[in-house]
Amino acid sequence: MMVGVGVALAVGSGLYTYDFSETEEEEESPLQREAQLPDEHETWNMAITTETEHEIAFVETTEQDYVDRIHDVTYTYEIGTDPVSNFNVTKRTVDNGDQFLFTTLENKSDEDLEVSVTVPIADTSYYSLQSFSQYKTGPRISEDIKADLTTSPLGLVTTYKGDEFHSNLMVGKKYQSKDITKTYENGQKSKLRKLLSENQDLDIDVKLDGMTLQMDMDSDGKDIIDHWLLYSDERLFSSNESYQDWIRKYNVKKYKNNNWYTAKGPYKKVVRTAEPTPESELQYGRNLLIVREDEVLKRYKETEERYHYDLLLNSVANLEIFKGDKAFWETEYTNGWLNRVYDMKAPYVDTRHNEGVALFLEETGEILGIPEIKDALTNYADLLVNQMETGQVIEVGDDAYLISDYFKYGEDAPITHSSLNHVIGGMNLLLETYNSTGNEKYLDTAKKIQNGINELGEQWLTDEGDTWYQINPDHTFQGEDYTNLTLTDMLKAVELWKKIDASQTDTLEMLIESKANYLNRNDITLSPEAKELLR
Repeated sequence: MMVGVGVALAVGSGLYTYDFSETEEEEESPLQREAQLPDEHETWNMAITTETEHEIAFVETTEQDYVDRIHDVTYTYEIGTDPVSNFNVTKRTVDNGDQFLFTTLENKSDEDLEVSVTVPIADTSYYSLQSFSQYKTGPRISEDIKADLTTSPLGLVTTYKGDEFHSNLMVGKKYQSKDITKTYENGQKSKLRKLLSENQDLDIDVKLDGMTLQMDMDSDGKDIIDHWLLYSDERLFSSNESYQDWIRKYNVKKYKNNNWYTAKGPYKKVVRTAEPTPESELQYGRNLLIVREDEVLKRYKETEERYHYDLLLNSVANLEIFKGDKAFWETEYTNGWLNRVYDMKAPYVDTRHNEGVALFLEETGEILGIPEIKDALTNYADLLVNQMETGQVIEVGDDAYLISDYFKYGEDAPITHSSLNHVIGGMNLLLETYNSTGNEKYLDTAKKIQNGINELGEQWLTDEGDTWYQINPDHTFQGEDYTNLTLTDMLKAVELWKKIDASQTDTLEMLIESKANYLNRNDITLSPEAKELLR
């Protein structure tokens, strides 16, 4: 059947309309139903009309602000299937007037639903579409996550009024997925989706007085359909060369960039050890590594493009949504290996992920002038101090400790291993926080961690001269270490300690020399960052 709704949104210079109509058998005329938005939202000019055996009703409007830069308005509708299905429209407006539009159809029934989303843009005479697929994409298979079948956004639509620029739209693709959340006996949940399809169905109809974009959100039952776009009255890129350069950079680092955006954050292929893993091995989740937009931040620092500014603020909103009312960011899906070894089920705190989020927010807050998110760095440093005080550590000597990689905040849980990159990354953050605040508690905690590294000394090295990945609670070592990540962490630690207490660097310099020689002997290429730090 075809469920139909008409939703019109006044957005910038354009008019966004969502049409859902239902086609039934000729024998019987379906009921016609209408719903209107509350009066206080008349400026949205948003209405619903359906012809279907199912009632479609407006439920509520919710609004939310993030750091005084981003404003969300979400409209929720119910489709009278059995059980009831939901359709949500979220308009996310950033402070420059640009607007993300996220649409999600969650079909909880076994019935097919076809939702046609139509976006008319008035006063345009023609358009161009610059596809992301004009350049070769990066690899789609890796050892950690296996195949990722998602690709890039569809591309950049530019509309014109006469010979003049009218608007830009970055248009995403349509994602069909199933919720495969696993609930454990203790009530904890591992939240994942199984990807069913990615589709770029987009019809563009040009008329004398305007044009329309139409996306068909076809549901097969018990699935979720997501789509997104970004609208701007201004150019999202200052030049065609800048846009093309971003496409190339995006494709080279495909695994660090997002394409499947929703109003609650982006979804990305996650490691094959995540549970539950469907037979297709197409498990996707909200991973903190990609909810923060590191590559976008790098690009914005180079170009200050409007598109990347919008994505940065979108990331800030998504991180706040992800954290919710928690004190810190908790991983929302279970790693099967962690669960088997330590009985560690989601949600739990991953120290390296929280470190990355804190550093991302601190730098973004500095660059964009948002002081309230800069506190993330100090807050996370306080968490590390607390973990030392509450014993979530591996003790290796007098006043010598290594903070565990994973833990349950405020809960009793087994002490997990400490990996060298997590340990040094956290210590570096403590040293940076000490430099910015002068508070001795951060330096004291960093010294206890460095004492732990010093106490173990050459035990960190394998017979081949590389560093071990981790030390276990029983003081055994295991795991093949990263090639460049841990080396870079150690080089940064030496730089930080030399400015505070140069006597702390001997063990680190020994480990750096051994690891660098190991990489050189095995013809393993150093990253540009590692090369620069070694100089």
